[in-house]
This record gives sequence, structure tokens and C-alpha cells, in this order.
Amino acid sequence: MLYRKCLRHYGAALLLGLLLAAGVSGCGETEPAPEATELPPAEEAEEPQASAEREISWEPVTVTTSGRGEVCFDLRPEHFIRRYNQLYRQDWGEDLLQPLDQWMDYGVGFLSRSGGAEGHQYVSQVDESNYAEPFLSLCVTQDGARVMETVTGLSQKNYDGGPIEFFQAKAFYSLRVFFPAMERADFDRLYEALFAGGSYAETYETPLPNRVFYRDGVACYATLQIGECDQIHVMAVTQAQLDQWRAAGVEVTEGFPAGEP
Repeated sequence: MLYRKCLRHYGAALLLGLLLAAGVSGCGETEPAPEATELPPAEEAEEPQASAEREISWEPVTVTTSGRGEVCFDLRPEHFIRRYNQLYRQDWGEDLLQPLDQWMDYGVGFLSRSGGAEGHQYVSQVDESNYAEPFLSLCVTQDGARVMETVTGLSQKNYDGGPIEFFQAKAFYSLRVFFPAMERADFDRLYEALFAGGSYAETYETPLPNRVFYRDGVACYATLQIGECDQIHVMAVTQAQLDQWRAAGVEVTEGFPAGEP
């Protein structure tokens, strides 16, 4: 920012008159100019990225309900994206997710996020023309204020090479939004446990989780269905939902798989 200094010169009346006649500007014409003061050096402009990172709150995310009674995280969609991008940037040097207004907006409903929350669905891909790329979906409350669930999905045709690694990475950073201290080895154990022994539901069925792991109101589970992407869900959960899964025969475990002692 550029600053303009108003200087008052004390001296001969003739000198002052000459200056005024010459049209010196920047000072009040009818009021005495302020006494000259030495301004402190201007602070160097802060990088917007550094400023934004300091503004990100890493307080634990809690589970709440919306005005419509939707179970959700006390986390705004834009805050999810900022947390996600900061974590991703620390490891890879760049942001991954665009602002929400650049995501594909599918409106309210279940869509192909089978077995997930019924809310407003947004889907993000880095390259929308690359159908092999795994997607990341955000399900938010109908008023758009809070995140209900995230879903990462990968087409069953694209399990070779890069796509599956990107699928795992997208799911890993989604979980780290809620558990920033999670290590990749922790996620790898969870990933293996989520899919171990899983079977595919028929196209006409609503798939149940193979098993559910949860901590502090954050549930993580996988769904498998013929003709759909294989999916990893991170969902705001209540005790009632956990009981419903148990009643349906789903294995529900508090905490995430631990490594060898």
C-alpha cells in the first residue's frame, strides 16, 4: 500500500506562500496540515495462502442436527474444502479441490451414492473428461450449511494402476479432515478392513456396509454394488444409526483398526 505524507514546513511566511501558490496538494486547504511524523515501515503484504491457513480452525468436528432434523457435522462445506486442501498441499504442494461452486451439482437425493445420506449432492473431479478418475462427493444439508457425508468412489473397471491409488488418497484426506493426525499406515489398515470379505449387492438392492468403524460420531464404511462405483463413506452418525446397522447384521466397531503393538 502506498502512503502519502502531508508535510508542514515551518519557516518564513514567504516560503509558505510560494508553496501554496505552486499548488502543493495532499494537505487540507483550510485546516493546518498535521505535524510531520515518521511512519513505521509498511509491513510486507502477507501471502493470501498463509493467511488463509492460519484462519482454518482445527477444532474437533462434532455431530449435530440441522433445522430439518438432518444428522450432520458442525462443519461448513467451504471449511471442509479448506481443511482438505491444506492437508493435501502440505504433502503434494498444491490444492486438489475446487471451490464448491465449481463442483457438479446434482441437487437433493440419493443418486448413485448408494446407501448414503439423503441430502444435496456435489461431485468433484480434477479432470471431468477422465472417466477413470475416482470421484469425491459431498452431501450437505438441504440449506447448504453443513456437511452430512463425504463419499469417494472408483469404477469397478479402473482398479489397475493410478486410479486405485488416487481413490485411496482422496478417501485418506477426507478422513484426515476429521482426524488430522491420522497416518497413512493407519488408513491402509482401515482400507483393508473395510473391504475384507465384502460381497457385491445386486443392482436392485440398497447395499449395506460390509462393516462400520466409528469414532467421535464419525463413521467410515464401504459399499459394494454391481454396476456402481466402489465407495468409501465418511458420515455423521448417531447411536440410532449404529443400532440400525447392528440390527441389520452389520459389524460395527468403535475405533479404527490398530497396528501391531
